[in-house]
Amino acid sequence: MPVTREDTAAAYRMFLGREASEHETNAWLHVPTLADLRRLFIASAEFQSGLARAAAEGRSTHNRPSCDVPAISVEWETDADTQARLVERVAQTWTAIGREEPHWSVLSSEAFKSENIEQNSGRFYESGADDAHLVMAILARCGLSSVDLPRAVEYGCGVGRVTSYLADAFSELVGIDISESHLALAKERVTRNGCNNVRLVLARAPDFGMVAPFDLWFSYIVLQHNPPPIIALVLRKMFSLLAPGGVAIFQVTTYLPGYHFSVAEYLGAPMAGTIEVHCLPQQVIFQLAHDSGCVPLEAREDLAMGYPWLSNLFIFQKQK
Repeated sequence: MPVTREDTAAAYRMFLGREASEHETNAWLHVPTLADLRRLFIASAEFQSGLARAAAEGRSTHNRPSCDVPAISVEWETDADTQARLVERVAQTWTAIGREEPHWSVLSSEAFKSENIEQNSGRFYESGADDAHLVMAILARCGLSSVDLPRAVEYGCGVGRVTSYLADAFSELVGIDISESHLALAKERVTRNGCNNVRLVLARAPDFGMVAPFDLWFSYIVLQHNPPPIIALVLRKMFSLLAPGGVAIFQVTTYLPGYHFSVAEYLGAPMAGTIEVHCLPQQVIFQLAHDSGCVPLEAREDLAMGYPWLSNLFIFQKQK
C-alpha cells in the first residue's frame, strides 16, 4: 500500500530536518512501502549532502548528545514487592492502551488509529517484515543463521506485527507481552496465519514469561516503555536463560539530557495512562550481560527514537 501524506511529512522532518512543500508531499505518494520511502530518502542528494556538511563541520550527523555530557541519575534496583508494584502499573497501562488503540500503541501513526486501521491494516502488518529482516541480517553479519538458533523469543510481541515473520524463520517461537489485550489480537493473527510453532505468554514478575532456555531473544521499541528497574529485571532474566552460544538482539533508550528516575517519585505520582519512555544507562546493560557470561558483538546507535534521546541497538552472545 502506498505511503500516506503523514508518512511523507514525517520523513522530511526526520531525514531532512524541514517541512515538505505541497508539491514535494504529493510527489512521494506513489512509493509502495515505508521501507522504500526510508531507502529513497537516505539515498537522496539532499540527505547525503547534509551528511557531508555535518562531517566537514565536525558535528554529529544524528544530533546525538555529545560525549562530554554528565551522567543521568537512574534508580534501577529495588526489592521484590516494589518490583511487583511497578510491573502491575505497567500492565494496567498497557492493557488499557491495548483495548483502546492496540495498533497505534505499537506504531504511533494516525494511519493506525482505531478509526483508520481497517484500511491500513495491510501496511501495518507488512511493516513487521522489516524487523524480521533486521534480525536475519544481524545474524548473517555475525556468521549465524536461524538454523543455529532454533528456539526464539520475541519480547514485546504486541499484536503480532512481527511474530508471523519470525515464526517462518525459527523452529520454535515464544511471543511475550505484558498486555492481555495485545496478546488476544496476537493470538488471532498467528492463528489466521497458521503459525503452529508459536506460543504466546503473558509477562509478569518474577519471570516475565521466560521460564526455559532459548537461543535467540529479540526486542525492539519495547523495553524503553518500562521503568528502569523493570528493564533491568527483564534483561537480567533474559541473560540468565540465554543458552550457550545464544544471541540477544534488543533496542533500548540509554540517555536523555536531564533524565532521572526515582522509584518513590514514580510510584507516588498519579498514573499517566499514556505511553512512557525511560532510559537504562549503557553501563548497567553491559554489567548485567557480563554477570551472566554474555559478551557484546555490537552496540550501535539507532534511530528508533528522535532527538534528543539516545537509542542503542545491542547484540550480545552467551559464551559457550
